[in-house]
Amino acid sequence: MNIPKLQVQTTQARLGHQVDGSQQTIRQPKAEWSIQQPAAEMNIRQRPGKLTIDQTKAWNNIDLKSVAKRSDELAADGRQLLLEGIARMAREGDELMKIENGGQPIPSHGEENAKLDFTFAPGGLPAYDLVDLSYEAASVEMDVEPQKPVIQVQPQKPQHTYQPGKVSFQLEQHPDVQIDWKV
Repeated sequence: MNIPKLQVQTTQARLGHQVDGSQQTIRQPKAEWSIQQPAAEMNIRQRPGKLTIDQTKAWNNIDLKSVAKRSDELAADGRQLLLEGIARMAREGDELMKIENGGQPIPSHGEENAKLDFTFAPGGLPAYDLVDLSYEAASVEMDVEPQKPVIQVQPQKPQHTYQPGKVSFQLEQHPDVQIDWKV
């Protein structure tokens, strides 16, 4: 006996899909900024220094002396001449006391006293060493007040764009069931 057989044949469904990717861009613009540095406030105070020039020795060297200096020198010269004159007169007196010892003291005294003997020495030229220089520097006072920088910043927001992707599905193969009887 032949029993019919049931034969079932199936085809599965097949899905297909297509993906369009998403697109995203992020851009960060630079911040706008400015920096300014104000100049520091500075005050400098200095009193003038003291310069002293003493050229008294140079003037004395070329015989341009002050009245006081010239008076002192003339007084000293006069004192010296007085002492020399007293010594000369004492010597001449001693020679006259001893006239009996011979010689001719009176004519020799006349000849000696008739001569005019003097010397004149004008000074030399002023030299560098004869001028005294001194300088006394004054102190310097400085006040400095620094200034803080002025910084201004304007941040920029990020620029963001996003385009979502797509996923599409399609049925590429339909399901199928075939039933058949075979004897």
